[in-house]
Amino acid sequence: MSVVDTSTIDEVRIAEMAKELLAEFPPSKVSAIEFLGAQFDRGLAWVHFPVGHGGLGVSPKLQKTVNEVLYAQGAPNPVMRNPIGHGMCGPTVVEWGSEAQKSRYLRPLFTGEEVWCQLFSEPGSGSDFAGLSAKGVKDGEEWIC
Repeated sequence: MSVVDTSTIDEVRIAEMAKELLAEFPPSKVSAIEFLGAQFDRGLAWVHFPVGHGGLGVSPKLQKTVNEVLYAQGAPNPVMRNPIGHGMCGPTVVEWGSEAQKSRYLRPLFTGEEVWCQLFSEPGSGSDFAGLSAKGVKDGEEWIC
């Protein structure tokens, strides 16, 4: 893959990039993991994420164009493979993770090679987050639970 000048990416160019991905990795001929890995590597996973971490650093509005082009040709939907990972965990890692954590976790999270979840549990409340009775007290820069 060649380096992309992200300052010139618009709907037309991003649709072309998605079509190039489809031509090189036809969804009917490659595994979902292989396709999604190539999508991630080209920055078409989460287009608003930083370059090198599944994105191109462009407007998140352009993701709709990517998805429409890909899904029309039967490309796998990463959200359906790992909804919590894709919608909650990936953005959290990008915002708060170290560079090493981003490099380690984002690609397998997007491809579905690793599936993430979110759990809340406390005696007497189970998964009822609103029923939690634990509390945190701020102590300088830290929270003590």
